[in-house]
Amino acid sequence: MTNFLFKVPPRLFAQDLQKFAGNDTTISRKFPSSLSEISQSTNNRTVDYLVHTLGFSKDSALAAAKRIHLKTTANPDSVIALFKAYGFTLSDTASIFCRNPNLLLADPDTTLKPKFEFLSRNGFTGHVLVDVISRDPSILRRSLKKQIVPCIDILRNFFGSTDGVVSLFSARRGTWVLRNFSESVAPNIELLRANGVPDSNIAKIFWVRPRTLARDAEEFSDIVEKTKEAGFNPSSPMFTYGLCTFLGMKKDKWLSKQHIFTSFGWSEEQFQSLFLKQPTIMNSSEEQIKRALDFLMNKLDWTHEEISKYPNVLYLSFEKRVVPRSSILQHLISKGFIKKTNFGRAFMLSEDKFLVKFVMQYLSEDPHLLEMYQKEMAVL
Repeated sequence: MTNFLFKVPPRLFAQDLQKFAGNDTTISRKFPSSLSEISQSTNNRTVDYLVHTLGFSKDSALAAAKRIHLKTTANPDSVIALFKAYGFTLSDTASIFCRNPNLLLADPDTTLKPKFEFLSRNGFTGHVLVDVISRDPSILRRSLKKQIVPCIDILRNFFGSTDGVVSLFSARRGTWVLRNFSESVAPNIELLRANGVPDSNIAKIFWVRPRTLARDAEEFSDIVEKTKEAGFNPSSPMFTYGLCTFLGMKKDKWLSKQHIFTSFGWSEEQFQSLFLKQPTIMNSSEEQIKRALDFLMNKLDWTHEEISKYPNVLYLSFEKRVVPRSSILQHLISKGFIKKTNFGRAFMLSEDKFLVKFVMQYLSEDPHLLEMYQKEMAVL
């Protein structure tokens, strides 16, 4: 049979192709317009659903609609029903989907429900499950087999029960241990144990910086050696703080902060001694370190020995504590009520104890002392 195309004159066939491709203005107007209308319709449906079903604000719904497009409401309805079955209120789900709208597109039976079931079997039930997922909905985006199950299994074995795992995940940033989780956690724990770090101190790492133990095993081993070489005793609680500080800071940032101490006349040995006493001072910003050293050494005439005796002063709030208290303390010194040696201890006291010990105690001799302190606090 002869192909019918060969019966059509080539010139006419070419014209038809051009016409279909868009040279015909009627077709070129109608075809893109219909696509635009479909897209706009889907977008409107998404916004309406988020506003009327979940209580999103119009702005939040519009922002979410840029990330997801609901062609039907069947799947999101099932997802919401699943959350409700596990105790989530509409307010809880609105907050979760506002931050993670893609969860509305997840398969409720094969993706979400198995994660809810596993967490529930491991101590995350009722309001605990709701609180943990509401605080960090990204848990539900983690792989159940590759991340959630192995992570909780390792943590349960380490803590000895699921109670420790629940407490860790319930704490602020506790679920960060799941982020970038790898098989490094178990060998890193064993490495610390082999170096004499007690389990109680390893547990502190989970609380201070949860993702630390998920670092590459080789890199982690190098930092453990560096922490030991810096003079930290693995059996000491300070070892874990030193380890976390080294793991959380790049070399150039470390050298920049160390240079600030050098610029204020500190020798390398003096700085090293301070760091061993309180390694977390290096977690402060460069501006905060510089401001603290300038105030303590140039305004209060503290020596490096005095600062080393009270290293925590370096990261106390200047506005709420150091400056107003120093004004009161200097006033008391000028009146002969106290000696300068009381300064460091006074900065470390709680607000109530400071008021009792350095304000109320001297009101009979100086009736305006409380008013003076209140003014100092108000100015800042």
